Amino acid sequence: MTHYQRPGFRPLTQVGKGPIRALYGASNGKGFAVSGAEVYYLDPNWQPTKIGDLTQAGTSPCSMIDNEVDLVLADNSTFGYSVDLATNQFSVLNDPSGTFIGANKLDIIDGYVLFNIPGTPTFGSTLENVLTVDPLYTAAKNNYPGNLVTLGVNRHEILLLGTKKSEIWYNAGNPQFPFAELPGSSIEHGCVAPYSFATMDVNAYWLGADLQGDGIVFRQTGYTTRRISNHALEVAIRQMKRHGIISDAIGYTHQQDGHTFYVLCFPSGDQTWVFDEAIGDPNLAWTQRAWTDANGVLHRDRSNCGAVINGLYVVGDWQNGTIYHLDPDTYTDTVDGVVGPISFIRTFPHIFAGDGPQGPVLLDGKQVQVTSFIADVGVGDVPLDAQGQPAQMLLRTSLDRGRTWGQALLQSLGAPGEFLTQPLWRQLGIGRDIIFELSYACAGEAPLNGAWIEMQVLNK
Repeated sequence: MTHYQRPGFRPLTQVGKGPIRALYGASNGKGFAVSGAEVYYLDPNWQPTKIGDLTQAGTSPCSMIDNEVDLVLADNSTFGYSVDLATNQFSVLNDPSGTFIGANKLDIIDGYVLFNIPGTPTFGSTLENVLTVDPLYTAAKNNYPGNLVTLGVNRHEILLLGTKKSEIWYNAGNPQFPFAELPGSSIEHGCVAPYSFATMDVNAYWLGADLQGDGIVFRQTGYTTRRISNHALEVAIRQMKRHGIISDAIGYTHQQDGHTFYVLCFPSGDQTWVFDEAIGDPNLAWTQRAWTDANGVLHRDRSNCGAVINGLYVVGDWQNGTIYHLDPDTYTDTVDGVVGPISFIRTFPHIFAGDGPQGPVLLDGKQVQVTSFIADVGVGDVPLDAQGQPAQMLLRTSLDRGRTWGQALLQSLGAPGEFLTQPLWRQLGIGRDIIFELSYACAGEAPLNGAWIEMQVLNK
């Protein structure tokens, strides 16, 4: 397996003061953004034009969807909004029936705009291809008690995620209310974080809750629900919950070079975790993305939401009004005008075998003496740093299972064009269950394949 650096954040435009609460590429090709309490149209040159104000200020994510004529926006308040896609005319959604009392999630199926009714097990729908809300066009999730947390459309079906259990509905063509529950399709898991729900291809993802607890990430494919988090991630989620909340988790999806990614951001936990669907195995597919601040401290990355606009996949900043291109050819993050490094860290824990007098030997708790460590990393494409020196790779070693770490040791990644450079460390000590950690931050491509370790097993 080769580990490539994550995409860098390349600023495209500044939209209001932020945070960017939603990005949306409409069916007619137009782009829209919500920054703080302001709604903007983004022209093809990324010039933002303010088109309206939300009635209430807030920082939670917003939801947008369109029916090719109007865009509908919900901001988790008691209001809804619409934008005429032809003229960009912004207005507050008018529902004389009083059925629509706000929503945190919108979606569309067959021209019907769907919305959850907060604090209830009920969802509603507009009439077909118009923004008229009919009080009869509502129904309740009813297979298990509990409110509706969020909803979404995937594979031409409606997923209604509750607090403990969930349901799948479809357009049955009923004259009084078009939708009905799909028989035999109950999902034995609910959702703990309404904004964690996201879809990609035939898959839907969310941070789950059920009768046994919460903190597991689920993927729905057709009528099969699968746990895709692993034990290490679930421990991290439990620890975040211990010190805060996980119900504010935000999910979105994007694709790059044939890989499809589910990005799960934890605002209170200050972490971002990413599942690579192309790998699939939960024990291998998760990585953590981070933003490095001016003091070298790692935080969750800067993304708060994402969408394809003007032919690019872009994300919005969770703190300011910047919209970034999530650019795989950019190896730095530019935040508030400051170009900063991206830290890449890979740990190699728990070596199980080494060389002995008669050949390979299982360690079985024996001491080993590490004579050399060679990083298998792509070199020669990394520019010199600001001081005109080659970028450096750091190796830390723990001789006591990660309890304590030795001083980080530097080796060069080589100057541009030096493709045969091999970062090599010698005489790294004696220990049991040694753990190695490589880290580097460079402004060029340096994919990491792994490492070769030479060690001698000591019969102690």
